[in-house]
Amino acid sequence: MKTEQGFNSGKLDRAVSPVEIIRLSAGGSAEKVTDRVIVEQPVTIMIDKVGSFTVMATPSDIEALAVGFLYSEGLINGIDDVEAISMKPELPNVIGLQIHDPTRIAVQRNMIVASSCGMCGTRNIDKMLSDVPACGHSLKVSLRLLTETADRLKSMQELFGITGGSHAAAIVDWAGEVIAFAEDLGRHSALDKAVGKCLKDRKSMKGCAVFLSGRVSLEMVTKAARAGLELIAAVSAPSSYAVQAADRWNITLCGFVRQGKMNVYAHRERICSLQREN
Repeated sequence: MKTEQGFNSGKLDRAVSPVEIIRLSAGGSAEKVTDRVIVEQPVTIMIDKVGSFTVMATPSDIEALAVGFLYSEGLINGIDDVEAISMKPELPNVIGLQIHDPTRIAVQRNMIVASSCGMCGTRNIDKMLSDVPACGHSLKVSLRLLTETADRLKSMQELFGITGGSHAAAIVDWAGEVIAFAEDLGRHSALDKAVGKCLKDRKSMKGCAVFLSGRVSLEMVTKAARAGLELIAAVSAPSSYAVQAADRWNITLCGFVRQGKMNVYAHRERICSLQREN
């Protein structure tokens, strides 16, 4: 795969914007200060001889976002399907990709995916559920490792620390080592970036876990399943469809992972310290 880069797409200064605000207090004071907010911009992914997607996202780690998005959507099977990536300094939010055998892909041109949306206008859900294979069963982790890793990841969320407005996704191996980490305005794009980083670095995600900073919906489980991630640990709640999909795809699904506790919604057998109730 050839890569043409005109700038460092992961720079934090592209993800944060200063704004002038009025800060009010309960005591009645008003102060004019400069705050920093997370950047939301359209990022256009142009696939040669196929079409384009415009993703509302934070414009950092754009290469990883593009690769992870195409993989999560089932448009590529791996990094070897990407023949070239091109980016130009004068068009910093536009990325072009050439992929192997583009004739097999049929997508709607100029499709816009909002930062709050993962499966806008996509295929029939029942078909998608049957198309994605179940994950393997090689991962075993302790409750302590999961909760300690979740707590440790908080310190990695630099963009959240600055703006309070980002989501994070971290892909972690069986020993709790982080192999990819990303932040974005949207939950889906944060996960796409983390997956894309693994693909670009040729790091296998099979038998790994993913930690998420927000709620877990069907599309988040779908992205994890496509990557072969066997466990999802989130600080917030899952949806009903997420629970059903995790059960079907053999994924351990944990929610409310915080303060040494969690709820396990599917396939708790991977968490080796849990005792079955009578």
